[in-house]
Amino acid sequence: MPRLSIYLTILALAVAAGAQTPPPVAAPADTAMQRVIAQVRQVLVAPREPAFAQVLVGTEVLRDPRDTSFYDIVVRFDPERFRDPHLSRYPLTFEDQFVLWGKRLALYSQVTPWKAGRFYLHEVSSGRQAWVALPDARLLFPAYGTPPRAKTFSSWLPYIHNAPRATEPRALGLWLRLMEEESRESVLYQWRATVPDTVLPADSLGGQ
Repeated sequence: MPRLSIYLTILALAVAAGAQTPPPVAAPADTAMQRVIAQVRQVLVAPREPAFAQVLVGTEVLRDPRDTSFYDIVVRFDPERFRDPHLSRYPLTFEDQFVLWGKRLALYSQVTPWKAGRFYLHEVSSGRQAWVALPDARLLFPAYGTPPRAKTFSSWLPYIHNAPRATEPRALGLWLRLMEEESRESVLYQWRATVPDTVLPADSLGGQ
C-alpha cells in the first residue's frame, strides 16, 4: 500500500505539471499582410457591387523575387459564380474587368507605404491570365479630379470607387497593348531559368 500511494502521488504530480504546461502556440499571423489583403479586396469591391463580390475568388500580395522591394497583386475571379435574376451571364469581358480593376489598383498604389509591382488577373473558369505593371497603369490612369489631400487608405477609398468607369478608345488601346497575356508562374519560371537559385525573404509587409 505505501508503494501504491507513492505511485499515485507521482501520477498526481505529473498530471498537475502537464496541466500547467501551456499548449503550443501557433505562429502569429502577419497582421500587416492581412490588413493589406483586406484593403485590396475593399478596393476591388465597393459596398454596392454585389456582382464583384460574387465573382471575386481571392487576392494575394506577393513579393516580386526579381526585385524584392516590390509586391505583386494577384487577383482571381470567376464569372461563372455570377448570379442575377435579370442577367444570364456576367456582363463584363475579361478585358473590361482587367482595365476597371487595373484603374482602381493604380489609384490604390499611389497611397500604399509599400511599392506595388504588377497586377495579375486570373479568370479561374477559363484559365485566362494577364498582367500589367502598376507603375505603367498609374501613367495610364493618374489621379483624376481633385484627389484627397491626406494620402490615407480611408480617405482614398471612396475616391477610388468613384473613379470614372468609362475608358476612351485611345486609352483603352494603350491598356490592351500593355496587357501581357501571361501567368505569374510563367513570368517567374522564365526569370528563374536565367538566374541561380536564390533564397527569398518571406512575403511580409510588417514594418514597412
